Amino acid sequence: MTPHITTIVIAAAIATLSGCAKGPIHGQLTLPQGSSEPASLNYQSSVFGKTGKLWMVLPTGEKFTGPYELDPYAPDKSITSTLAGDRGNRLLCRLTLSEPGTGPDGGGAVRCNLSTGGTFEGTF
Repeated sequence: MTPHITTIVIAAAIATLSGCAKGPIHGQLTLPQGSSEPASLNYQSSVFGKTGKLWMVLPTGEKFTGPYELDPYAPDKSITSTLAGDRGNRLLCRLTLSEPGTGPDGGGAVRCNLSTGGTFEGTF
């Protein structure tokens, strides 16, 4: 492969990888004792948009991460994902999409239930 072709291939790969959709989903975190505060659930889709990851850090410092998978042909407008916390807790999230098959970048609403009793609700 010539240096010119190698440069073109590398540039195309970088352009493809930078095409991943990502961003915060802003909302409210309500803890079991009733206190509520602003929080964000973050997402990043894969290059082709069928899969991705979700993550969130609670005010306690616990970090949650987990994958999601989108079926672009399903008539259902939702994605369900379980995020594992680094302290043993779980966060079960259900994203209701504005359009089926578009993923979080197309807008919608989310509700997550924390295994310790709290909830996160937001729109994107």
